[in-house]
Amino acid sequence: MERLRRAGYALGGLTVVIGAVLVLRSPDKSPTEPEPLPPAPVQTTVKEYVDEVALVPKPGGKPEKPANLTVIPGPHRLQVTWTAKAPGYEVQLRAGDLIRTQLLAGNTIQFDGLDNNTEYQIGVRAVDSFGQQSEVSSARQRPSAIRPDESRYALVDHFDGQVVPDPARWRLANNAACARMSRGVGDDSRRLVISAACGNESVALRSRTPLQLRDIDGELGRVMIETDYPAKTGTLMFDLVPGPADLLDNNLPPGTLRVKVVSDSVTMPGADAVKIPPKPGLSTRWELVLRTDGLSLWRDGTKVAASGFVPTWTTATPLFGFVGPFNGLTYVGIDAIGLSSAQTPAFVAPPRITSTNTGRSPRTEPMTGVLGGQLRMTVRTTHREQMTPMSVTINGRLFPARPAVDGHEFEPSYRFPIVADIPADALVLSGDRRELRISVQGAKPAISPVVQHAELELIPDPASKPSPEQAEPPPQPAVRPPVTLTSFDTRFLDAAGEKIENNEVVSRGRIVLEVTGDEGAAQAGLAGIEVFIDNKRMAGIPTAVDGPAVAGRWLIALNSGAFEPGPHILEVKAVSTDPNVAPGFTNTTWSIPR
Repeated sequence: MERLRRAGYALGGLTVVIGAVLVLRSPDKSPTEPEPLPPAPVQTTVKEYVDEVALVPKPGGKPEKPANLTVIPGPHRLQVTWTAKAPGYEVQLRAGDLIRTQLLAGNTIQFDGLDNNTEYQIGVRAVDSFGQQSEVSSARQRPSAIRPDESRYALVDHFDGQVVPDPARWRLANNAACARMSRGVGDDSRRLVISAACGNESVALRSRTPLQLRDIDGELGRVMIETDYPAKTGTLMFDLVPGPADLLDNNLPPGTLRVKVVSDSVTMPGADAVKIPPKPGLSTRWELVLRTDGLSLWRDGTKVAASGFVPTWTTATPLFGFVGPFNGLTYVGIDAIGLSSAQTPAFVAPPRITSTNTGRSPRTEPMTGVLGGQLRMTVRTTHREQMTPMSVTINGRLFPARPAVDGHEFEPSYRFPIVADIPADALVLSGDRRELRISVQGAKPAISPVVQHAELELIPDPASKPSPEQAEPPPQPAVRPPVTLTSFDTRFLDAAGEKIENNEVVSRGRIVLEVTGDEGAAQAGLAGIEVFIDNKRMAGIPTAVDGPAVAGRWLIALNSGAFEPGPHILEVKAVSTDPNVAPGFTNTTWSIPR
């Protein structure tokens, strides 16, 4: 009894001490108020579970090791390819203390930012739907500083200078600042990177150096871009426009030459689409050659498409366009761009331009070091009223605007590039941000188009220098988006393995739920999937036997007779082994007959 009493005194004393500490730490809280509960731990594992109405698949034998492992060296990079039929792969790059490990669903990968003087060891393992790994296939290789022949290009930018991108050479056009370009970081520190979240709208990298055609033994000119785009569902476009346009869509100005590249085909003007083998995730050198007898497109030195199209113009604005995948997120790595002409106009850094805050500011200042400029704008509206001729207002002054290319007709809902010539005394910067405020009016002042993009090409004044404070601030380096789990699809199959249309079960009995992890580039590790029906857990399938899975296909048998007639809600939850990666959810409905 005495021992218990002593213990009680000790506990009571401990309680008093803890209470005092709590009061000291939180003077505004009542001593009796409970401390908040710590956050729940992030789920990074899946326990095996099978409800009595379900039957889940089990791991089989380990996958076969990848074959035909090939490593292609390039400047500061290694491209790795192999053959296998696994749903996923683990690829590891080693050199001394350096270890890079990446999970992916395809059979190609590129490592960037490497040392040309270092030999690297690459190991590839196949990974099945349950995280079982094959034996490793390995190879050794060092990057190569040797580049393809670039002697036919008067201007070549490898984006390895002190300033990336060089604003005197490259400008980025996009809708409402949904994209940015800058030098990359880490693996991409020797590349130009465009990162965007523009939905299905294109962004365009414009060359300030025009393409000027000259007949040299039948060749008029050429442009080149080396990039890891297009992605699996993205689009790369070459647009050569005979006028000062920055941002286009399918309403092309007259005379525009457009070449469209998707992952598995190329479309050229005046020719049918040509199928090409995909090279996902690898930098590819695309070269568009213009000749007196037509066009040709080359990929890594091999001709892949041709057309009899011959331009009627002699000078054009080169635009490299990028359209994102279905989720609208785009990350483009660019290793080089080349043009057969190199006469770049003089450059004055333009100011920030806004068309959303056009009111007059009490704080204004004139731009210095310029003789005037050309305002290049892309507008769009859904109104079907007459919009042309258009005009632009700057600080209360009105200036006429004209189509960037003569003969280009305005059409509702399509992008329409226009330009306006602005004298030096109208280039007035407003507010603390020193921005040029503009507004665009249509033919009817009450109806104004939306300005999607605006750019100012300035004429330098030899007698004075522009103030550096007038220029728009340079962008910060771009960071690769974090890896995510692969996306999942679900569908219901009958006992014969045929798809059940609209998920409407015709008769009660055994049905099969098929869960498929889609292919993708770099992915987060998959710890497992969980299946819920009407918020009740039906199955848990771990997928990290030897290590995390990447993607796969799982068939889960269900007894539909155990469910009530009517609609039911199905949810598949995917869990990552990485606590920093959010789980993925796929939801659908299915129904049981009465």
